[in-house]
Amino acid sequence: MIEWKRLTNHEVDALDRRLPVIVPIGLIEAHGPHLSLSVDIDTAEYFSRAIAERTGAVLAPGLPYGFADEMRDYPGTIGLSPSTFTTVIAELGGMFCLHGFQRLIFLSGHGANKAPCEAAFWTIWERYPEARLACWNWWTEAGIAGIHHADKGETEVAAVTGAVYHPERAVDFKIDKPWYKLRSRHAIHPQSGGINGEPSKADLEAGRAARDRTVAVLSQKVADIMRAEGLTPAAGAAS
Repeated sequence: MIEWKRLTNHEVDALDRRLPVIVPIGLIEAHGPHLSLSVDIDTAEYFSRAIAERTGAVLAPGLPYGFADEMRDYPGTIGLSPSTFTTVIAELGGMFCLHGFQRLIFLSGHGANKAPCEAAFWTIWERYPEARLACWNWWTEAGIAGIHHADKGETEVAAVTGAVYHPERAVDFKIDKPWYKLRSRHAIHPQSGGINGEPSKADLEAGRAARDRTVAVLSQKVADIMRAEGLTPAAGAAS
């Protein structure tokens, strides 16, 4: 597997610039009393690594500090403002492009990262108009439905991809969202930790099935991208 941070600068320089680079992005964020704060980056890094192993794409170091949105007021949440996060993505993307790597996939475990990440692409394109840029939420791109914050679906996948999981602490909570965009879930539900669903019903077999499907679907997408670039994916990629 090609892991950027473990290469020397000479080894990076020898890489084919057509290779897609996968950048995991997440957020250190409250996920109720039953899951660790690391869920979003854990899932992003797990899937990014699995895809890189299967396809031969480049795995970049992950960015754990994403856009802290509705959960920012819960204890433990650590992230960035939307403007800062947009700037960070633009700077990071620009650095990869500077070195000739202009096929970038930002793979996110936090849904709110997508809008500011894609906003950053316009800054990157000002200098590198030929750059090919994507931001994927892993569940959306894999066609995994029913994923909500710290609910049954997210809990299942988090538990089988590296997050700390305390099943005995799981409590169910359903957020009644108002007609307006929420600024803070903590302001209306300070004790929930942002849960929106039924994590007490988490089924690890279902989590493993969703995990494996996500790896397969996203690996296929990346393999197809590589073929379109004239590259041959690694043997582990689907045909």
